[in-house]
Amino acid sequence: MSYQPGRMGVAEGIGLTYIVMLPRVFLTSPAVTISSMHNLAWIAPLINWVAALAVLYLLAGVTARVRGDLYTVSDRLLGRVGAWAMAIFYTALFILDAASLLRQFAENTLLTALPGAEFRMIIFWYILFASVLVYFGIEGIARSAYLMLPFIAGGVAAVIILLAPFYDFYRLLPWQGAGVGVAVGRGLELVGLNLGALLLFVLAPSFQKPATMMTAAFYGGGVSALLRTVVIFFFLLAFGVGDGMEKTLPFYEMSRLVYLSRYIQHIEALFIIIWVITGLLAIAIDIFVALYLIARPLGLPSIRPLVPAVAMIVVNLAVIPPDLSAVIKADGSLVLLLSAGVFGGPLLLVAVAYIRKRRKRTWSG
Repeated sequence: MSYQPGRMGVAEGIGLTYIVMLPRVFLTSPAVTISSMHNLAWIAPLINWVAALAVLYLLAGVTARVRGDLYTVSDRLLGRVGAWAMAIFYTALFILDAASLLRQFAENTLLTALPGAEFRMIIFWYILFASVLVYFGIEGIARSAYLMLPFIAGGVAAVIILLAPFYDFYRLLPWQGAGVGVAVGRGLELVGLNLGALLLFVLAPSFQKPATMMTAAFYGGGVSALLRTVVIFFFLLAFGVGDGMEKTLPFYEMSRLVYLSRYIQHIEALFIIIWVITGLLAIAIDIFVALYLIARPLGLPSIRPLVPAVAMIVVNLAVIPPDLSAVIKADGSLVLLLSAGVFGGPLLLVAVAYIRKRRKRTWSG
């Protein structure tokens, strides 16, 4: 299998972008956000998405003049050493993101669906299915993710509607939460949750032009940010700040509150399937992007031999934290590192492109 991902369009770009940015809404991330921003936590996804989108627009302006994927653009603007450094940096970020998601989804599967299962077997089945998805290629993953979109959005909407009797708008008071300044600062710290949108620039040759990537990023990232905002907002309406901070898995707790009838009492099992699929697709995308960034500078004709090796690295990184609290703490630090990835690389390329353009004008003038 060549590392070249093939030809994709807006639909595939949307599928890749939203599915790799969404999984943490099913994990502990919303509760952690509420603990720091209180009643205004629901605005954090909108703040960090607007910041990420601004960076992506600047990067799209650079790629419109210097065509190619992220490695090619880095090579032309920063030289060979800079391009290698950029590839290594983003390879590490996507591998660490895959490891963090793998560990958290394995832990939560153990807690919610399979309490009697062997933890190592859960890790094994997760990484096996993710590796198989990578084996079949990114195009299939992208189209599967796009097909999953109505089911995920419909499921979230159904839970929100069915929980209407539990909502109390007084739980959103005070509106400013821990303070608008805290909300903006914390929202910018969480911009790393949007690292997945950069994959459109990593896989740029698959998309026709920068406008295609930006359209996919705008709608894909927008869907993810909107779903994260909606889930946190209605979670606050249902539980409030005090109880909300004590919930390990906010969306799971929301789905557990739903009561349909005496014969269909609970629906959380259906949503466990949805978020497991979401997690698997996101882990597979992270691994594929990491493999692409390894193969691209080395000029490897295929990524297939590297899949087991990278999968083993992801597993070994995933099992390092000793317990769930250490996993949550490590993920918080990882999100800050991912934020450096969202701002650092793109803004460096934008700055170098701007300086070169200025010098060219000065010399020609």
